[in-house]
Amino acid sequence: MRAALDVLRRFTDVAGSPRDIRHLLDDLGIEVKRIEGDGDRSVFVLELLANRGDHHCYEGIAREVAARRSGTVRWPKLATLDQGASPIPLVVESDLCLVYTATLLERGSGPDAVDAAAARVLEAADTRALGAAVDATNVANFEIGQPTHAFDADTIEGTLTIRTARKGESARLLFTTERVAVPEGTLVIADDRKILAIAGVIGCEESKTSPATKRLLLESATFDPVAVRKASRALHTSTDSSARFERGADPERALTGAARVVELLEARGAFRRAGPTAVAGTWRNPNRTLDVDAAGVDRFLHTALGADGVAAILARYGYGVRPRAGHLAVTVPTWRLWDVAETADVIEDVARAVGYDALPTALPTVGAGSLPSPEEARRARADDVLVGLGFQEICTDGFYGRHVFELLGIDDRHPLARHVRTTNAVDKANALLKNNALHQAIEAVATNERRRVNDLSVFEWTRTFHPIDHPEGGAPDPARPPCSERRLLWAITSGRDRPRKWDDRSRPADVAFMKGVLEELSVELGQPFALDTADATHPLADFLHPGRRAAIVLDGVRVGVLGEVHPAVARRYKLRAARPCYLEIDASVVLAEGTRPPFVAPSDLQPVVRSVALAVPAGIEAGTIGAAIRKASPPWLEHIEIVDVFQLPDRAQSVTFELSYENVEGGRAAEQVNEAVEAAMAAVLAAYGPRNVVRR
Repeated sequence: MRAALDVLRRFTDVAGSPRDIRHLLDDLGIEVKRIEGDGDRSVFVLELLANRGDHHCYEGIAREVAARRSGTVRWPKLATLDQGASPIPLVVESDLCLVYTATLLERGSGPDAVDAAAARVLEAADTRALGAAVDATNVANFEIGQPTHAFDADTIEGTLTIRTARKGESARLLFTTERVAVPEGTLVIADDRKILAIAGVIGCEESKTSPATKRLLLESATFDPVAVRKASRALHTSTDSSARFERGADPERALTGAARVVELLEARGAFRRAGPTAVAGTWRNPNRTLDVDAAGVDRFLHTALGADGVAAILARYGYGVRPRAGHLAVTVPTWRLWDVAETADVIEDVARAVGYDALPTALPTVGAGSLPSPEEARRARADDVLVGLGFQEICTDGFYGRHVFELLGIDDRHPLARHVRTTNAVDKANALLKNNALHQAIEAVATNERRRVNDLSVFEWTRTFHPIDHPEGGAPDPARPPCSERRLLWAITSGRDRPRKWDDRSRPADVAFMKGVLEELSVELGQPFALDTADATHPLADFLHPGRRAAIVLDGVRVGVLGEVHPAVARRYKLRAARPCYLEIDASVVLAEGTRPPFVAPSDLQPVVRSVALAVPAGIEAGTIGAAIRKASPPWLEHIEIVDVFQLPDRAQSVTFELSYENVEGGRAAEQVNEAVEAAMAAVLAAYGPRNVVRR
């Protein structure tokens, strides 16, 4: 909404500069996005709360200011309406229409325009003048928050009926050339032959006013907000009227809105009344009354207002207040029936009137705290490992758009093509619930690289969402969730493995570094994570470098993946120099209870070490050979380590393995160790010799 300072000052006393008033409005929960112009002619561009339909007008904003500053609200001049029989046969057939009023006016001799003060309201709202009839309805909406509509009365044939649309009906909406289908059940205003307007949303071309209009029928009504919202979404049409109605309009303001429009039209003689105003509808004020404990309000807000202070504030907001059994009986005004349903809503108004910044700062009274749960403690330990290795925790969205398909290279047959989709997403960039975290991880690297931050290590605990298959041909079961959720821990690193210093001992944060991160987590959490050959069927396999990826295994079960981002994917994200490496583990596994091995003091005796070198051709992983050596060795082989790798002329690699055998009692004979080495080599060559693995 756009609100002019000079117009706002007609409704209440607002002292101060535009900047001061901006701070005041922001503190009242009426966010000012920007100020256009200067001085008294300043226009505030406002971002209004979704549940506060009463703020969508000058009178509603003025009430907030007056409640804060103990001021009063001034209303614009209203005509005095005589109620009587409808000038045109009128029938309300649907309860979705709460109140409907109809006033017939005839063309006068005055100019077809509103006065200068009303024109200023339109100018500030950036609304084009379209003639007195339309302009007056727009001004009433901006001033007092009551949408109205003017029909050319001579286009109405037979009875004016407020009903729901029938199957197959269509309408030609204002400012359009083609007819559109009106969904069955949509609330409409119709005569005996056609639809005249979509209730609360927009009028139709067949019944619009023009400079040639001799008689107009003024509609001022209140409609069910949900019905208006559904109609607006179904027809892809949003107007100032629908924005107001779908947030809940004041049913008692229908007559007030008509009185304001009539006053504007008669003030300069553009139109004059040709009979009384008809009122239809079954709505009655429920007089919703809430019990408010003033002492409880003071305890909650840490204030000392007392019953009189609370009552005075609520009265300024328009509540009816009377004492009742030591408490206050607070009656909700009709313009707040849609958003004030319980005592907490009333307390919020009191807090806003005092000012959030003016409320005392106090901690709530609590009992003794509790220790973190075992899962929370394990997560904290995992965080300590990652932060200690230079990672920073980030938070990403749970949504993204279909552009991710192109960036990652996902076709419709890929497992990650299936998503839980949002309906009527305001922003197409948030139309899908994420089913993977890789996109946002790479996007974090790309964003930082564009800002010349080349060394980056980040992680996140998050969830992904995966559609649930329903029985073929069967409808979704309302009792079943629409998707399953998977908790996971992911991390990505790019650049160097540590901050650079004058003696720069950093190295590339590559797959080997990420493997070290996994090993640190394994030791700290007591989970024996291991790496295995990458599974080509893993959903992320296509997006990781085929020669630099591995599956993360725990007790023989694949629980995650690790690897360098595929160069083709990096190019699509426009990464110039970054070669990010990604790690992802099922969070339920990370946070499960692990078994930390007991500490064993190292032996005073050195282990017995042997080195063996093998020529390993392309296509065979060194880790596979190491696993074969382990399998063929005795239990007293402590560990295997690759200590040297160099390229051979025939595309094979020479890989040197260092085998360390325990020697706890110092009785391990060299011959026994040599026999174990030879037995292991014989087993490896028997298995892999046919694939050109040769001992060097």
